[in-house]
Amino acid sequence: MNKAFAVIVGLVVLLMLVVFSSTYTVKYNQVAIKATFGRADEGSIITEPGLHYRLPVFIDRVTTLDTRLQLAESGVEEFETDDGLQIAVRAFLLWKVDTAGDGPLRFYKSYRELEDALDLLQIEFRTQFQGVLSTYAFDDLIGETSQLADAEESIRAALAASLASRGIVPVTVGISQLVLPPKTSQAVLSRMQATRNVLAGAERNAGTAAAERIRSEGNTMADKIRAFANQRAEEIRAEGQRDAKRYLEQMAQDEDLAIFLVWLDALERMLAHNSTVILPAEGFAPLHLMRPDSVEFRNAIPVPSADGTAPAPKTAPDAVPSGTTAAADVDDDDLSARPTEAPER
Repeated sequence: MNKAFAVIVGLVVLLMLVVFSSTYTVKYNQVAIKATFGRADEGSIITEPGLHYRLPVFIDRVTTLDTRLQLAESGVEEFETDDGLQIAVRAFLLWKVDTAGDGPLRFYKSYRELEDALDLLQIEFRTQFQGVLSTYAFDDLIGETSQLADAEESIRAALAASLASRGIVPVTVGISQLVLPPKTSQAVLSRMQATRNVLAGAERNAGTAAAERIRSEGNTMADKIRAFANQRAEEIRAEGQRDAKRYLEQMAQDEDLAIFLVWLDALERMLAHNSTVILPAEGFAPLHLMRPDSVEFRNAIPVPSADGTAPAPKTAPDAVPSGTTAAADVDDDDLSARPTEAPER
């Protein structure tokens, strides 16, 4: 009884092992390759998710491949750009197994497992991105006019061409880090300094040219204004000379009246404001006009002497004695003179 039970249990376990070894599961994110006696063809590709059957023991061997995106990263690789500068670059690659057509079969024949593919893919990736980036100058990889995105796409296209026969699809290539060695940094800084000097020189030359243009325009305008002012001054001077000539001709008709008018004008200018004047009245033109009690005023217009000075005082009963001085406090609207007696000597 016990022996029979053991045999039954052994048969059940054996049956379960046979059934377990005869089935396999394909997930939604996987593709399977079923190789019979180590040989696989296009009919060996299983893409339908779910439970599938196979021949037990070592007849059929099933390999599942993950179809999700995989990440491959390179280390910091140093190489020389097209313009001779050393740079260090770290890059990454997002890739997946080609599920179109016989893509899984090509991948299986090239690598068998994802781990094997990752090691070889990193070598290929490093070779491609070094080869592509070395064709770019340093200034083409950084700055406002950076062509880094174009370089990344070129690397992806180069990988797609070289890996198409191996069942790998490169999806995205990116440069995650770009480092400048100290020597390259110094060279870049020197180049930037030279560029800034060139730009500064260009701006300085443009400023100098603009200043010269403004100065030239200013000088031209100043010359025009000066020429106009000189012309206008000549016109005014000529007009003044004509008026002066006419005035002199009129004054020449009566010289005594002209001298008298000059005396009056001078006296008006002298006494334009409140003033106190203490001067000898005799013989000092035009202050002698402030002596309305003199003989000259009694005879209307005082006649100047031969030398053009004030006329000599004449002796008259009511004339002021010789040696008297005139003192006047003069306002704008009141011109008067009060004789004062000169002190005895």
